[in-house]
Amino acid sequence: MSKARLLQFLSLLALAFTGNTQETTLLSKSPDGRFLLRRERAESGDRGEARKTLAICSREGKVLYEWFSPLGATTPLWSGDSHFLAVNDMPGEAGDQLRIFCLDPSGKTAVPLRDPDGAQLKSEVEKRHGNFLSTVDKASLRASEWKEGRLWCTVTGTFSPKRQPTVHVPFHHLWVYRIDGTNAPVLEQEWTLTDPKERSYRDSSATP
Repeated sequence: MSKARLLQFLSLLALAFTGNTQETTLLSKSPDGRFLLRRERAESGDRGEARKTLAICSREGKVLYEWFSPLGATTPLWSGDSHFLAVNDMPGEAGDQLRIFCLDPSGKTAVPLRDPDGAQLKSEVEKRHGNFLSTVDKASLRASEWKEGRLWCTVTGTFSPKRQPTVHVPFHHLWVYRIDGTNAPVLEQEWTLTDPKERSYRDSSATP
């Protein structure tokens, strides 16, 4: 057996012995090349759910910020100047998928500006669009693009008339966030799509 094959065999044997079969995947790189977003499978959570670790790293490989999340699709959106990163991290926290980070131009730090909070998102939608005749059933927030220094996001979900709680009416909104430095994102503009493609539906268990 050659020396190279022997080393390969010993490496595989070490992995089998330790059980460390995790692989790191490079998901994306910032436009200026200073930052990387990486993913690897993590150990199961307290309830046995499969999880992944996501990490923002410098181009030298130093981890600047990392977090655990359930397995699911991850979509990064870098701002054109590489100063900010938005991450749609499914399945999200009760519908809220959005994380936002401020990236130091020196490539040394990544500061979280927004973490998913499903309860807060639902409360915000209810405050803006709820009324005494209806209630918001669910809401989902997802970043779609950076445009002219602003982060454009879609907010979707359903609401129910209080007199017909088994009926669910879809809604779509566009939210535009302004982000300055390390301050929390500010909702600057909003549009409502009055005629979403989805139709209203009734709970299958409800009597007609």
